[in-house]
Amino acid sequence: MMISLAAVALLNTAAAQALVTPDQLPNLFISACLDGSARAADGSVTRIDYSALPNELRSRLGKPSAAQVWKINGSDDAYLYSLSFTERGYSPRICGVASQNLVLRPASAAVETRLRGGAPSAGSYKSVEWLNEQAGYRALATRAGGYTILQVNWLRDNQAEVPRIQ
Repeated sequence: MMISLAAVALLNTAAAQALVTPDQLPNLFISACLDGSARAADGSVTRIDYSALPNELRSRLGKPSAAQVWKINGSDDAYLYSLSFTERGYSPRICGVASQNLVLRPASAAVETRLRGGAPSAGSYKSVEWLNEQAGYRALATRAGGYTILQVNWLRDNQAEVPRIQ
């Protein structure tokens, strides 16, 4: 999923430099990547080129055919990305948040609550993956290259968002 034009306009607003703290990143990931409706305060993100991502992230993400990337303005090295791939048979689109200071356990609990519904779990200290082939996604919370990564890999091109659990 590429983030919607309205969300891009919201994210590209470059007013006062609002800071996003690491504990806010799971909600930014959920709204941008799972719900398709990014909500960020003015100036909380700055649009950057894909090549400006740290090597540790770019080598993990591969070579997208289209990319939207934002540096999240805050106290650490954090990024929001929405990428499309034409040469990947699986996961033609991915969306994620990567941060050096995001704590895996509460971040995975927040994502699990959104994906599974119900009361939040304690999360996991280890990498965790949620696969829902019927809904067309594979979501993960992991550590790689010095970053905690929350990411959704769309298994089909026509998926727009993860269905809400009621």
